Amino acid sequence: MGLFNNNPRANTATARKQNRRVQQARPRPVPAPAPVARKPAVAAGVKGVRVNRRVDAPRAGAKPAVQGPRVGLRQMVAAVPRVGARGRRFFSLAARLAIALTLAWGVLLAVQSGYQYVTTSARFEAKSLVFQATPHVPVDRLQALLGLEPGTNILAVDTDALQAKIAAEPWVKRASVQRSLPDTLIVEVEEHEAAAALLSGYFYLIDRDGVPFKRLEDGERGELPVITGVDREQLVAGDARAQAAIRRGLTALNEYQSTPRPRLSEVHVDEGGAVALYTAKTGAALRLGRGDVAPKLARFDALRAALGERAEQLAVVHLDLDATPGTPERVVASFLDPAAEAAVLARGAGAQKPVAKDIVEAPGAKEQGPVAPAPAKGKPGKGKKKKAATGNKFASGIPKYD
Repeated sequence: MGLFNNNPRANTATARKQNRRVQQARPRPVPAPAPVARKPAVAAGVKGVRVNRRVDAPRAGAKPAVQGPRVGLRQMVAAVPRVGARGRRFFSLAARLAIALTLAWGVLLAVQSGYQYVTTSARFEAKSLVFQATPHVPVDRLQALLGLEPGTNILAVDTDALQAKIAAEPWVKRASVQRSLPDTLIVEVEEHEAAAALLSGYFYLIDRDGVPFKRLEDGERGELPVITGVDREQLVAGDARAQAAIRRGLTALNEYQSTPRPRLSEVHVDEGGAVALYTAKTGAALRLGRGDVAPKLARFDALRAALGERAEQLAVVHLDLDATPGTPERVVASFLDPAAEAAVLARGAGAQKPVAKDIVEAPGAKEQGPVAPAPAKGKPGKGKKKKAATGNKFASGIPKYD
């Protein structure tokens, strides 16, 4: 047979066999697996952040982790889109309030713990007392008023209560209690200074401001003069007239005591404000009347200088006589001793200047005016001797005790 067979059927079968061999030799195509989508390490929604694919690439067979930036309070609030602007503001305020309450609670606990420590520590135990004793509040009396038990913590002491307790003492005008850490109390006390005694139903001690601060007890008066003539009902009611009478009496008393003069036992103030002073030794009455007392006491000083030793025999001296313009000032006086009165009258009768019948000029008192007795009916000085007030009455006639 030749190389080529002219039989078409044979050629077709041969071609089929050859095609089968070629098909068997060629490999069959295998479909490639679907590519795995890689997730970026950084959220795609964040702008301006570059992704390092080599570093942030996920491991084989492992799910890549997503790392985002740190989210603050504002981002958390902004991440709630459904509540709106009002909801976000409310959430922000609620978060801030919670933080503030937490901090306040912590501070409160710290303060409570610190207070508990300092109020129970032995380091702050009250051990020392600094106090300058006063005449009527000695140290033992002050300790009794304080009433501090051993071991009392100085920070647990109520200084206001102790201060009020000390100030309630009759003689105490003002009190102060202060702490000096770690263990000392400083107490300052100012007492009333008694200026006179006041008789208004009961006896009281009054200070220089005219304030009655306690009832008079035995041995407390000493040589203090007594102010009389103040109505008790007005005093209890706080009437201004009672206060005015007390101030009037204190003014006359202070002016009288500004210069060495005989000691007084009584200062009487009547309803109209007229003042009468009574000496302690002889009970001599000095009628000052109303108005300024300084010039009237100057007349009394001139009269005493003119009379010399006989001034101790004065019974009543009227210093409230107002002279008419162009005439000398007058002082009318009467004496306890008729002999002293007669001697003064005799000296006045021999004076060169003519004077009135009822006026006698005292020697050495020409600048101050004449001196005359007061020989009126019913008054001492006309042959009668007036004794100093004794018993249970003052020189003004007011009973000493109700």
